[in-house]
Amino acid sequence: MKRAMALLFLTTLASACAGPTHPPAELNGLWSSGPAACAAGIGVRFESDKIEVVYEDSTQTLFEHPRYNLESNERSFRVRITYDLPRVTGGTRVAGAHGVLVLARQSGGGLAPVTHSIVDARTGSQRMRIANDPVVQALTLTPCGAHPWREDLRGREA
Repeated sequence: MKRAMALLFLTTLASACAGPTHPPAELNGLWSSGPAACAAGIGVRFESDKIEVVYEDSTQTLFEHPRYNLESNERSFRVRITYDLPRVTGGTRVAGAHGVLVLARQSGGGLAPVTHSIVDARTGSQRMRIANDPVVQALTLTPCGAHPWREDLRGREA
């Protein structure tokens, strides 16, 4: 009985530590690098099970199993996304490292990475990347279509 209770406690604790799996409502819809890409339906979607790039006729997964942690307040929007690193065929069964990306709302109503790092839980090491990081270019985005960040109080485009 004690073992069953301990196992139940550990399972509950593990699921609580995993963090939210759904992206915040602010990230709904298609996000893109600009109006032309939006018009073509090309951009990025933040989903519960992946962050993907959407092309006209296909999609490609950028990050698998993202865990979203909203760090917003009334003046700013920030979301910390922890994601699994891709598995390499023939590599270890369990990844010792994961990625951590923080996206923040920009003054023009867009979204951009403010930090990106790779954390190795086994060694405690962390590699910060922002200069020349391809994630910065890929995830500096504006919302496509109507979005609260792009509208004034009356619901019109700002």
